[in-house]
Amino acid sequence: MFKALRRYLNAALIGFIVTFVVYLFVRFDPDKIVLGIVISLIGAAAALIGYIYLDRKFGSDEIVYDKDGNPIRR
Repeated sequence: MFKALRRYLNAALIGFIVTFVVYLFVRFDPDKIVLGIVISLIGAAAALIGYIYLDRKFGSDEIVYDKDGNPIRR
């Protein structure tokens, strides 16, 4: 049940974001909006790279299970 709710929440969130960006283009100067989106994407990429690096350096090993439910060491 929670998986289905999460899908609907994600769809609603995507719709909200798209509508908000369209509103910004109607309300403000498009050049400044595009610049803000580019800066946000660069910041998101930097945060993602940092998260992946820290997860690989300090994260715990993932336990993988076979089809019978037995843990497999990698």
